[in-house]
Amino acid sequence: MLTREEYRSALKDLPGALNITQRTFYRYMNTKISESYSIPSDDLARLARFFNCRIEEMLNFEPPPLSSKIIKLNNKTDLLRKFKLVK
Repeated sequence: MLTREEYRSALKDLPGALNITQRTFYRYMNTKISESYSIPSDDLARLARFFNCRIEEMLNFEPPPLSSKIIKLNNKTDLLRKFKLVK
């Protein structure tokens, strides 16, 4: 939905704003659904803000719901450690 000039400007300026190389940015743009390449969440957040959209709108898949039935740990501390939320 960008004009031609906005698109060219984005291609030129976004990699620098994200502190990534142009090659990495082109990879972000051309990653196919079947590929396992992922974009860091910080970069997704910055891109979403630039494009004035939600991060979820930029995903190329529907995240599966997280159910507490899947997580079966005896202790909440174990869960926190598993996700590296505590030391």
